[in-house]
Amino acid sequence: MGCPDEYVPGAEYAGGEKVAVGNLLYECTAEFAAFCPLRTPGEVPEDEAWVSVGPCTGTIAPTAGPTFDPDAPGCPPEFVAGTPYGGGDKVAVGTIVYECSAAASAHCPHRTPGELADDDAWTEVGPCTGTVGPTSSPTFDPDTPGCPDEYVEGTAYAAGDKVAFENFAYECTETYAEHCPHRSPNHVAGEEAWFELGACTGSMAPTSSPTFDANAPGCPDEYVAGTAYEEGDKVSVGNTVYSCQGDFAITCRQYGPEDYGGSQGWTDLGSCTGTIAPTSSPTFDPDTPGCPGEYDDTLAYVAGDKVSVDNTVYECISGGNSAYCVVFGPIDAGGHLGWN
Repeated sequence: MGCPDEYVPGAEYAGGEKVAVGNLLYECTAEFAAFCPLRTPGEVPEDEAWVSVGPCTGTIAPTAGPTFDPDAPGCPPEFVAGTPYGGGDKVAVGTIVYECSAAASAHCPHRTPGELADDDAWTEVGPCTGTVGPTSSPTFDPDTPGCPDEYVEGTAYAAGDKVAFENFAYECTETYAEHCPHRSPNHVAGEEAWFELGACTGSMAPTSSPTFDANAPGCPDEYVAGTAYEEGDKVSVGNTVYSCQGDFAITCRQYGPEDYGGSQGWTDLGSCTGTIAPTSSPTFDPDTPGCPGEYDDTLAYVAGDKVSVDNTVYECISGGNSAYCVVFGPIDAGGHLGWN
C-alpha cells in the first residue's frame, strides 16, 4: 500500500481521512475528528483522534481528477472580463474549465473564475487540453439576411424592434421594452431588455419606398406657406408627396409637411416625378353669379358667411373655429383659422 499525504499540523482533517507520518499510516476517527488538526498522529499514547492503520511505502496512486466533457474535447474559449456570459456558458482559465452558474450568472461577466474562494458564479468542471471544435453559431433570420440597423442609445425602441450590435442581431423584449432605449445589448442588465437572435453580416436589403398614386402620375403643386389647405389636399416638397389629414387638418395651414409639428397634419404618400395634369379651377356658385360682399372687419361674421377679398371668395368655417372670422380677416396672418 502506498502512503497518503504527510500529516500537516493545523490542516482541516475530517473523520476517515488518512495521513502518513514517516512510513506509518493513520486514520482520523469520526468521534474525535475535532482533535485531528491539533494532535500529531503517534505522539500521544492511546490517542483517540488518530488510529494507526499500519505501515506504508511509496505514495498512493492519485485518483482521476474531474475532466471536461468528453463529447466536446478541448478547451472552451478563454474567459474575457465584461463578456455577457449566461448560465451554462463554459470558459477556460489556462487549462481549467469553468461553468457559469445560472443562479448567479449576473456576476459571471465580472468575476474571473478561480480567483475567489467559494465563488457562486463559476463552478470548476475540470482540466482540458487543446480547443473545443466550434459549434455552429446562431444565425439571424435567414428570410431577411444581413444586419438590422446599429443600436443607437436613446432611440425610442419598442418590443419586437431589432438592432445590430458588434455583428450580432438582437430583438427588444416585450417584458422589459421600456429599458431598450437606455440599455445597449451588451449592458450588464441588457440581457433582460434585448434577446440575442444570432450573428449577422452585411446589411438588410431596403424595403420598397412608398410611391405616389399611380393613377395620378406626376407631382402635385409645391407646398406654399399660408395657404388654406383642407382635408385631402395634396402637396409636394421636392419629390415627396404629402396629404392633409382630417383629424388635424387645421394644422396643415400652420405647419409645412417637413416643419416641426407638420407630421400632425401631413402624411407622407411617397415619391413623385414630373407634374400632375391641371384640373379645372374651382368656380364660385353658378346659381349666384358674381362676388359676395367685400370683407368688412366691423361685421360679426358667423359660420357659412361668404366674403370676397381681391376677387377671391372665402367662407367662414363651421364649428368652433367660426369665432376667428370676427378676429381675423381672410388674408390676415391668422385668417386661415376661421376662413376657407
